[in-house]
Amino acid sequence: MQIDWLTVAAQVVNFLILVYLLKRFLYQPVTAAMARREQRIEDRLQQSREREARAEQERERLHQRLQQLEQQRDRLMHEAREHAEQERQQLLDEARDEREANRQRWQQQAEDEKDRFLEGLRRETTAGFEQLARKALTDLADVELEAQMVHQLIAKLDALDEDMRQRLADASASEQVQINTRFALAESQRRQLTEAIQQQLGEQRDVAYQESSQLLCGIELRVGGQRLGWTLADYLDQFEARLDNAIGATPA
Repeated sequence: MQIDWLTVAAQVVNFLILVYLLKRFLYQPVTAAMARREQRIEDRLQQSREREARAEQERERLHQRLQQLEQQRDRLMHEAREHAEQERQQLLDEARDEREANRQRWQQQAEDEKDRFLEGLRRETTAGFEQLARKALTDLADVELEAQMVHQLIAKLDALDEDMRQRLADASASEQVQINTRFALAESQRRQLTEAIQQQLGEQRDVAYQESSQLLCGIELRVGGQRLGWTLADYLDQFEARLDNAIGATPA
């Protein structure tokens, strides 16, 4: 069998032409289309990755914002609790202060009422005691109250211990002896009392007599800050102290 090289050459040329035509008009467009498709797919994938990255960033931003909101909520709740506690403590302090102020005011009112009551009782008791004393001395001893007071002061002068007598004598050496009474003494009573004072403190002692409304039925000798005497107020002070103690001890 003989080979027809011309036919072979023609077939080879036809094959090459076919390959060229396939490459030119089929393979290149197909590959270009595939490349374009791959590029579109890659672009979409890149866009998807970018969207995913943006979504992740947004998620992270929202997560941080949520944490900030939670921290802000915790801070606000803590501040609110502290403010509420301060308000509660302030209200308690104000209530306690008001209660203490009311207690002190009520206590002061009670003290004032007690003082007014005792003062009124003292005045009433003083007047009553003075009338009773005068009547008792007149009925029992047939002497006036002033005479009995002078007698009591002279008795106290006679009963002085040496220390007290010396203090009175030293004081009367530079200052005038003052005799205070609620009511005026008779001249004879003044003379009797002056003689007793000079006898105990010295003959040259000057004695002045003065009426004092501050005395509650009594007589007193004052000189240089020293005092010697007898007044109804002394007994009333003791009576008032006992009455005050009794009132203070009475349950409210």
